[in-house]
Amino acid sequence: MNKYLIKSTSAIYAEDVNWKNLEPMQLTSNSGNGKTLYNTRCYLCYNEKGIFFRFEVEDDKINCTMDEYNAPIYNEETVELFMQPTQDKTQYMEFEWNGIGGVFCAKVKNYLNGKTSLDFIEKNIIDSKIYAADYGWIVQGFLPAQLFEGSLSGEWQFNAYRIKLAKDNSQILLSYSNTIADNYHLPDKFAVLKFV
Repeated sequence: MNKYLIKSTSAIYAEDVNWKNLEPMQLTSNSGNGKTLYNTRCYLCYNEKGIFFRFEVEDDKINCTMDEYNAPIYNEETVELFMQPTQDKTQYMEFEWNGIGGVFCAKVKNYLNGKTSLDFIEKNIIDSKIYAADYGWIVQGFLPAQLFEGSLSGEWQFNAYRIKLAKDNSQILLSYSNTIADNYHLPDKFAVLKFV
C-alpha cells in the first residue's frame, strides 16, 4: 500500500508553499502496469487550518467545457483527491478540478457494493487557481479543515487521480494507488496519508 508523508508548513497561501521541497506523488496507469502516460504529479502539505494541494499536469489539449461549481466535470477531464479522515470506508470527501477552473466538492457515501451517493457541498470554500505551464497546466490551492471530520493528524486514507480523454473519447485513468479497475471508488485500494 502506498503511503504519503504529508508535512506541515508555515505557509498561509498556496502561493507561499515551497513545492520544490516536497515529495511528489507520481500518478501512473490505473491498470497497474506502471506506465506514466501523461505525466501527472501531486503534492500535499498542511497547516492547522487545512491542506494545501498542487497538481502538475502534462497535457497536449485540455478537453473541458464545464466550469460551473459542482458540474459533473468527471465526465470530461479532471484531477481528483479522495480524502477519508476516519476509519469508516463508507464516508469520504471527493474533490475535483479541471483545466478551465471547474471545481467539484462532495461528501461520498459508499455502500461498498458498487454504489455511491453524493452530498454536495453547496458553497465553494476551496481556494484554487489554474496556471499555464510549458508542459500543460497546474492547479493548486487550499482545502479548509472544516471540510473534514476529525483533526489533521495521525493517518488518513486517500487517493489522487486523473481522468484524461483519449482521441476516441475513451477515458485514460491515472492514480497514485492503482485500483486496477475502471472505478476510483474502491476504499480498500486507497493509500495512507500520514501527517508528520
